[in-house]
Amino acid sequence: MNTQTLLNNVATINKDNGIFVNAKEFLQKLRQVATAVAKPSDHRPNLTFVHVRITENNLILEATDSHVLERSHVAASIPSELVGKEFLIDGKFAKNLSKTPTKYGKTLGVYPQFNDGKYKGIISIVGGGEEFIDDSRGNISVFGYPDLVRVTPYLNDATVKFDVQQKEIFPVLKEIVKKSDVGALLVKGNVVKLEYFDGRKDLEFPLAVTNVEVEGEFEINFNMKKLKQRLQHLSSRENLTFRFYQNAYRPFTISRENGGLGLVCPIRLH
Repeated sequence: MNTQTLLNNVATINKDNGIFVNAKEFLQKLRQVATAVAKPSDHRPNLTFVHVRITENNLILEATDSHVLERSHVAASIPSELVGKEFLIDGKFAKNLSKTPTKYGKTLGVYPQFNDGKYKGIISIVGGGEEFIDDSRGNISVFGYPDLVRVTPYLNDATVKFDVQQKEIFPVLKEIVKKSDVGALLVKGNVVKLEYFDGRKDLEFPLAVTNVEVEGEFEINFNMKKLKQRLQHLSSRENLTFRFYQNAYRPFTISRENGGLGLVCPIRLH
């Protein structure tokens, strides 16, 4: 993305530290992320912000309800002083702004406000001759994103991982989900297996996996139905890399051959 072209497109903006994005792409992905987890439940919190990480060439948009996470990348022209920072966009603000992603022209300027490197809870988005301000300071505490580290793992932080083909794990998930939504995954040595409790005893299903990395043993409880939903439309021969992070209270990621990323969060049984 050419910085000068973007600046020419938003020449009326008189602000510093602007992040420039393609308006349609940014707003479509913002809405996708903001609405993906906007399903209030009596059983889990509905986290109301879209979390944004700033990299050299991309904005990484994330939202979670603590069980599943939606993540998307948007190409951007970014000032070097903003690289590595993070900010939030209120979920309702995001959904309202992105209802008509073509009305703001080709380019948006995104201006999060920081103080000593920390997000202040204020962001301006400028496009189509208008400025839209999200002032969420009153709703944000301690940077404002509950369990941020727990629900947004970085791939290179994985302490346990293995590779498996969709055809090896999906049929097992289908059988387990007929009996129970809740189950566990266990990793020890080169053995990986899925397990669920049928009311009398634990039933175990070993998986054919490769490239296992684990120290000692690892066990995580999660919603089998959520994982089945993530995998059901993939090719049976697609290779998947499962990664787990530090402990059984953080989510795990499923990386696809084509670069796609899925994430399933654990559940606590006690």
